[in-house]
Formats: sequence, structure tokens, C-alpha cells
Amino acid sequence: MQPVDYYQIGGFQAHLRENSSDALADRLLASTRDGGEYVLGILPNGASYLLLPGRAFRERRFRRPYQDPKSAQQFESLSPIQFANKRELVAKLKMLESNKKSSDGPRDRSKANTEYTAGGEAWSEAGLARASFEHQRVFYRLCQNTIPNPRDYALNPGPWFPNVRIYSFAFNLWSSDLRSLEDRLADPRVLDVGWTEFDAPTDSDDLRAVSTTHLALEENRILMNKGRTRLTLPDISQVMPQASIAKLLQDLFAPERDGERKPPKLLLVHDEATTRHVLRSFGVDADSLRWVKGIKELLYCPLPARGYDRATAEQDTKSYDAREPRDRNLKWSRNRSRSPRRRPEDQRHIRSRSPPPRVDPPSVYVVDVRQMYHYLMLTPTSNETVPSIAKALNVRDTAMARGEDDQMVYEDIDPKHWCAGRESRLLGYTWEEMANSLSIDEQRARRQGYAREDPIEPAGRSIAAIAAYDDGDMDPNDIIQPMAQSASALRTAAKPVGMYDSEEEDDDWY
Repeated sequence: MQPVDYYQIGGFQAHLRENSSDALADRLLASTRDGGEYVLGILPNGASYLLLPGRAFRERRFRRPYQDPKSAQQFESLSPIQFANKRELVAKLKMLESNKKSSDGPRDRSKANTEYTAGGEAWSEAGLARASFEHQRVFYRLCQNTIPNPRDYALNPGPWFPNVRIYSFAFNLWSSDLRSLEDRLADPRVLDVGWTEFDAPTDSDDLRAVSTTHLALEENRILMNKGRTRLTLPDISQVMPQASIAKLLQDLFAPERDGERKPPKLLLVHDEATTRHVLRSFGVDADSLRWVKGIKELLYCPLPARGYDRATAEQDTKSYDAREPRDRNLKWSRNRSRSPRRRPEDQRHIRSRSPPPRVDPPSVYVVDVRQMYHYLMLTPTSNETVPSIAKALNVRDTAMARGEDDQMVYEDIDPKHWCAGRESRLLGYTWEEMANSLSIDEQRARRQGYAREDPIEPAGRSIAAIAAYDDGDMDPNDIIQPMAQSASALRTAAKPVGMYDSEEEDDDWY
């Protein structure tokens, strides 16, 4: 992260405060004409705070407080957050109010953060997962070129950021496998696998699937999952021996090809731990191939730009948020900074510099879409599938049959169907539905609000289930009961490109 200072707005031990949230909101709104954009900072323990970077704090002419500002390094994530009106801003500030007293010393007991501060300041699984969710939002906005001041979020994207390719990988296991967990992980009974490559979103286009692969294992073709229906994709689905599929997967995830390092991948999966075991059964060892969990290293590159000898390096930080439209080879154009020329007479006095050391990025950044959904909606994860999550978020995909005049038809997802090829597509669009939206807590509240207006069968967890995650210091009154997403969508998901179509080749099938 870049060295950026932040001032906390409202809440526990805030730099800027007033007698009431309403008065603080008035003061904030009076300091800017457009309402402004704030920074949401999430700490390692999961607590979140409303921040202003030092630049914006000074521009608004707030008096500098006596307390030292917070540094970017204190936070796991720093992401944009906006409020459409005063009512929304006041609601956020009230959630951050810490009025409760306790005998265990000072800590944030606000409605927004008491669950996360009860365990202290150390990092937690919830903290890392919540921060990872916000990283996806930052990544999406960088792709769309909608972050005007990347430094406000301490961003320092790796020089290879514009070359990252987005993939998703899905699989289905035999649900009737009664072996021990150890045996099932060591030798999973895989029925099929699927992967999809996507064009990254831009300032003019949403995420777009450009190719999908679906392969069923010949050795397990007679196995079925009870109560669910197998789907096949016309002209896409194939049956292959496991050895042949393994060769294709090893080639797909190989970090190099013909001696040249391939661009890094952002890989979307459902259940990262099981995915790693499945891929290992096909000879793809994520650990030896330098896969990393999440995209924090991509957004906050700890290395100097000079370290990546394949990049056009030394770009201004402000240029990292602008992705040019890619060609069919899926590469962005980038600008190279130019050093001033030396005069010839000075050359003889300059010692030659050693070339910078070669530093390669991770070959794959893994993003667990199921984990994103779990921490967004606070639901149990044991029975969630790719289709069930897609349905809950009102994500749709193209039907396998065309409509009148050969037009593409979009259909709702049936969780009782299984097909790793389609599920790999759904992973991408489900990720987009969450990443291209509000911050994690505001998005949950909005989705639950729609569910209350148009309720359907609840899919939330009970107080008892939530207690499993609690350490005993939770105030039951602070718990917001999650509900399933209603038929009304938080936002209308962008219609994906047809399963068999690209925008350039509307009448051709893959």
C-alpha cells in the first residue's frame, strides 16, 4: 500500500465528530458540493470505518484534529463508498455510533462493528473475507476506469495489472460418495469440469464470456447425482478420459508456454479448498505453481514497478485505473514513461546500471465466489451450489435453445440442474453481480430490504447458527437477520453474451 493518511469520520475514537449523526452529516455535506466519495476501511478483524484521505480532508477545510491520522497499512482494504442522499449518510453514521459501555475496556461496540471487535484487534477469517469482498469492488472499478484518484485508496497495482485474464473453473462431484473425507479429498470422484474465459469489464462493457469448455469424465459417466438433472451444452460438452482432461488443465494453468511467461489469471471458483484438491487430482498443484489467495497483492503490489521486466513499467500511479479496450489477444495497450535524454558528453561519466532483478507475478490469483456470497448475505455454506447462489442473486444466463428469429433467450437458473460448463459461466456473472455493486454491508442491507418487500422462502440462518460464529460478547439485538434475495434484483444483471455467441460472431457456435 502507498503511504496515505486517513481521518476517521464518526464512530469509535473518530477524528471528526459532532453531537449527533444528523449534525455530522450536515457538516460533511456542507463541505463539498457533490456530496463526495468516501473511503471504507476494513481492519484485519473485520471492523469497518468511514474515512477521508488527508487530501480530501484538507480540501474540505476541516480543522486538523489532535489525534494522529490512521495509516493505510492499518487496513486490509480501502474501497469507495458513496451515499445518494443525507438519509443514507445518516444511517451509516448511526450504525457506527458506539454508545455501549462495558467492563472489558474501551472497544468499538457500534452496531456495525461489535461482532468484529469482540475478539480483539487481531486478524480474523471474517476480516480477511470482508476485505477480499471489497478488493473485488476496487478491481471492477479499476477496470471500468471509475476511480479518479487511485492514491486516495493507497492503490499501487502491479505493472502486470492490465494483462490479467479472468477465468472461472467449476466442477461437480459425485454426491453419493460415502468414503471418508480424507479419501474423498485425496481422490475426488469428479463427474465433470468446466471453465470459461471472460473479457474484463471496461468503461463501456460489462464482464463478457468469450469461450466456455465443458468436459465430462468418461470413467464416471454412469454416475449420477440423485435429485438433480445433468445438462449438456450443444456443440460444447464432450466426454473425455481423465488423463486427457488432466493434460488440458495442466496446459491451461501452466505459468509458461514455449518459454514465455503467460499473463496472470484471476480465477473465480466455488469453494477454494475443494477446488485445489480437485485440480491436484488432475495434476495441477496450485502450491507449486505460485497461486495466491485473493487479489490484495495485485491491487497493493509490494514490489517496485521496475521489478517486472516484461511490463512497460514505471507508469504513473494514476494511469493504472485506465484499461484500454483489448484486442482479440486479450491485451491492453499501455503507455511507457520516458526518461529525459542525456547529453552525449555526459554519457562517459555515467556508470552502467545493473539490470533490475526479474520479478514474476503469481501465476493465478484465486477468488472464492462462494465465500463472497457467504460473507455478503451471512448464510451457511454447506448446501450452497453455484446455481443456488446465482438464483438467489437473480443472475441469469442464456438458454440452450434459441427463440423466434434465432434470438437469444435469457432464462432463470434452476438449482436442480448441474453442468460444470454452465456453472463456470454463472461463477463469472455471480462475481460481477456482487463486485459491481454497493459495499458489503450496504449491499446486504439493500438486498434484505428487497427481500422484505417481496419475501420468498427464507434462506437465512437462525440465531443459533449465528451463535456458532460468536464468542459470547454479541448483543442479540445487534443481529440483523439475513433473508434470501427476492425476485426483485438489487440491480438488473447485465445480460451475458449468448452461450454460443461472441459479439463479433453472432451466428457462429464455439
